[in-house]
Amino acid sequence: MLEQRVREDLKATGKEAKFLRNIWYVAGYSRELDENNRLTRRLLGEAIFIFRTDDGRLCALRNRCPHRFAPLSMGRLEGDAVRCAYHGLAFDGSGSCRHNSHGPKGALSVRAYPIVEQDGLLWIWMGTPDQADRATIPDFGKLDPQQFHVRSGYLHGQAPYELMSDNILDLSHIEFLHPLLGTPEVSQAKVEVRQEEGQVIVRRHMRGEVLPAGLAQVYRTGARAVDRMLEVVWHPPASMVLTVSVATSDGGPDWQSGSQTLHIFTPETSGTTHYFYVASLARDKAGDEAADGFFAALELVFTTEDKPMIDAQAAEIGEEEFEDLRPALLPIDKGPVLARCRLKQMIEAEC
Repeated sequence: MLEQRVREDLKATGKEAKFLRNIWYVAGYSRELDENNRLTRRLLGEAIFIFRTDDGRLCALRNRCPHRFAPLSMGRLEGDAVRCAYHGLAFDGSGSCRHNSHGPKGALSVRAYPIVEQDGLLWIWMGTPDQADRATIPDFGKLDPQQFHVRSGYLHGQAPYELMSDNILDLSHIEFLHPLLGTPEVSQAKVEVRQEEGQVIVRRHMRGEVLPAGLAQVYRTGARAVDRMLEVVWHPPASMVLTVSVATSDGGPDWQSGSQTLHIFTPETSGTTHYFYVASLARDKAGDEAADGFFAALELVFTTEDKPMIDAQAAEIGEEEFEDLRPALLPIDKGPVLARCRLKQMIEAEC
């Protein structure tokens, strides 16, 4: 009954084929819940109200009272339920109506979404509830603050999530867009792309590279030439792990001598995206000062270089479909193309 109603709503709004639904998405950070344990966010075109009950349980409801569609987030929390501020209907975390002063409550309900908390991230399941399996949430690792310097941030992208994923899957752009991170060796690198268990993995190996001064300080390479490996692992629909490994030419790359950054894109609408990023450096490889400088540089790059470029791309594409424009394909596009194809297959399989 619920799944049929959801699909009818999606067909009416033309959203059904745009998003993969039976999968986990990041809805936000745990720290984003306000002092009243509430967070409101639009995900996949739907307004979601997230709250924590008095006993600490995390809940997510469609932010819309079924009576006159007032936002439930304007109401107040009462124990394990939220009371609509307009006419007083109350709904618990399962979406069931707990109170109706105006008549029977049995037929009244609000859509509820499975939601869990893991490593400081709020993961929400936007599809059929009984298909939600917590075990399928990606385990990114390297987030233990006792072993790693960890910093996280958020950007609001004025671009489709697929376009933002392309940017991470093809890191050849860092030579040109990011002077703090790139060198001429980037475009000359050996690139390997493969698919494995539904993931797309892109490896870019630069040999004999003298790193930019900031990175050389963080990775403790000095002015000597080193090998640098950039590995991106794409998890559908749009979560990526970027691992940077640095090694001397006579040794194998050890990730702990580099860094890891999570790039997680959750569609807000078909044309806007929530961008969550989490960077980590091993504490035994970098001190506090080096870590702070590294994270500040990343935030500067994401905010002043990546975001303006991708937003401008999206504005230029406008209402046209990316594939319909027949973009020129270069060898560097293999990773993004494979990820787009895999995502399209998964979405079509749900329809």
